[in-house]
Amino acid sequence: MSDARDDAEELAKLRARVAELEAELERERTQVATVFAHIPAIFYVKDRDNRYIYGSPYGFRIFGVSHETAIGRTDSDIFPAALAARFMASDKRVLEGQTVESESYAVPTPNGPRDFAGVRFPIPGPDGVANAVCGFAVDVTERVAMARELERLARTDPLTGLGNRRRFDEHLELEVARAARTSEPLSLLLCDVDFFKAYNDRYGHQQGDACLAQVARALESVSRRPADLAVRYGGEEFALVLPATAAEGAIGIAERVRAAVRELGIVHEGSPGRGRVTISVGVATVIGAWTAPEIITLADRALYEAKAAGRDCEVAASDEHPPASVRRM
Repeated sequence: MSDARDDAEELAKLRARVAELEAELERERTQVATVFAHIPAIFYVKDRDNRYIYGSPYGFRIFGVSHETAIGRTDSDIFPAALAARFMASDKRVLEGQTVESESYAVPTPNGPRDFAGVRFPIPGPDGVANAVCGFAVDVTERVAMARELERLARTDPLTGLGNRRRFDEHLELEVARAARTSEPLSLLLCDVDFFKAYNDRYGHQQGDACLAQVARALESVSRRPADLAVRYGGEEFALVLPATAAEGAIGIAERVRAAVRELGIVHEGSPGRGRVTISVGVATVIGAWTAPEIITLADRALYEAKAAGRDCEVAASDEHPPASVRRM
């Protein structure tokens, strides 16, 4: 009887312990579920057949899908075809042996495109072979937007809103390389506000800044093609990069730029014989394997000649052959 009683007591203790462990497990499960129900992140587990075993409500909600609808279904069942294909391809790479896949990606949602940064990793089964994939991603849309804005500001002149010298250098290098590949003409306009120091001395730097901003708008109004780039080159100098533009077309644009600035009608009593703000323009057009500094030098020389010729005019220089220093065999 004593042994039977001891066995019963031991069994009762075991049952009580099991109940405690089950209660503890349930509490932990509830805590985890609560966390993932409220955390603003995508978290999911899919089996090898791409069916959702678990997914955070937020992760489905952001795509306009309910949690109840998604569980047990595949990406193809609940997402647009292109988006589903992207998700499934990433999961497939992980299941086929890529231990962890980290990625940043933009995806369409009912409320507009969103950017995410996330990671996927395999979940091995008892035999050590991956039989599920787990993914976690956070919304980095605001961070990406901020980075893009900072990048834009780093390439923008704060006074005029045009591109700055850094933007100019990058763009011209790209267009020089493109022109060398395609043998298309590339033109560059360098523009200088005539007698600008005298303007600043007479009207003050605030008026000078306002003048430059208006000249920038005039320059921008003429550069209408997507590949054209108007920038503030430095001080009172501006530049206009004109891809696939021959000399005749570039000269025509230079004339339009000068006309647009004159039509602003900005009074400049320190400009001899004119009484208003004008600009001088140097035009360079090249064909062949030139370098960016060589094109700038050609345009700068033309600008110098325009100033020497009395200002408020354009002088053009063109060459189909690069200087000897960059001739290609």
